[in-house]
Amino acid sequence: MVVVDLVEHALATQSWNCRHYSTVSALKADLKNERFDLLILDWSLPDGDAGEVIRLVRQTLSQATPILIESVTDDEQRIVEALTLGADDYVVKPLRVAELQARVAALLRRTGVKNQVTMMVEPYRVDRDNLTIFLGEEDLELSPLEYDLSSYLFSHPNQLLTRETLLVNVWGRNADEDTRSVDALVSRLRKKLRLGPTTGWQIASLRSYGYRFESV
Repeated sequence: MVVVDLVEHALATQSWNCRHYSTVSALKADLKNERFDLLILDWSLPDGDAGEVIRLVRQTLSQATPILIESVTDDEQRIVEALTLGADDYVVKPLRVAELQARVAALLRRTGVKNQVTMMVEPYRVDRDNLTIFLGEEDLELSPLEYDLSSYLFSHPNQLLTRETLLVNVWGRNADEDTRSVDALVSRLRKKLRLGPTTGWQIASLRSYGYRFESV
């Protein structure tokens, strides 16, 4: 369930609605009656073969519906097999939030699916399509990790978030990092986002616990 939670979080923070199916049989029951803009399919399924599911999806849904495979292996033969069977992209676990979001956005752009790609947290503007944050009209030129943490904080204003929560949702649960990485990144963000009275926002810290993105 760890990977499922990470995927659902990655999609939810970008305003994409997500439905989780724990079995192939449950997915089959909905394929004919539901509309899906994209499918994220784990190669290792509890009650079926991923290749057969890809073929079923292609027979049931529009050929244009993107399929993204996630797998623990980066074996070239496996990747080629998945793409040959009809998958559109392939991502290796452990998943990285920003990369997964970017891949999903790219697949949706190909099929013309529109999404709420801009989030406003005045005076900031988050361009989710290009993973960019603007202060007014200025591109703040954040690194992928800086963007991901900023986007997560912007999506959870006035909420007290533990360092462990930030590690899981920004770096990924399997990341080889400790809470000092969170502290270092927050310190950089305070400067790069120019937090304070001028922008009206700050990242408040609670010793030995975590952080809260809040209005000044």
